[in-house]
Amino acid sequence: MRQEQILVRTDKLTKLVAVYDQFHEAIAQLDDPAARRLVENWAEIRHRYVEPVGAPRSAFASGMEQGLRETPMLLRSIHREGRKLAAQALAVATSAHYPDFLQKDAERLFKIKARGSIRGENEYYLVRHHVDLLEEDPTQSEELKLLCSLVGKFEARGK
Repeated sequence: MRQEQILVRTDKLTKLVAVYDQFHEAIAQLDDPAARRLVENWAEIRHRYVEPVGAPRSAFASGMEQGLRETPMLLRSIHREGRKLAAQALAVATSAHYPDFLQKDAERLFKIKARGSIRGENEYYLVRHHVDLLEEDPTQSEELKLLCSLVGKFEARGK
């Protein structure tokens, strides 16, 4: 007799809560005031996303997804070594619970590299976040050089 596997579909909001839970658990280990503030903030608001009231789950998921896109900007306030660990923790948590998000970012990054320029602040933070992830990986030196060049060109335009 063959056992049937039950496929449990997890909605986007549940995936995002799991990402944030794992990420904040990881950065709670950092000795950094900015990381502590992020952890404390998540602890205060988490219940709003676990048991959302007043709007559809999809609206809460949309807001959390935007927050996930902006999290690399928040990581800039963490000291350099802690920022690297936090960026890695974010990537690990996202990969574990919401890999579709990473696929979308990879597609956006591919378009930026193909065009050879960063068009706005959101793209800048996406590329900057990937620079943080690649800085410790010697096998990615060419990719790192390309991304740093894009960041440098974008920053030079703003001056």
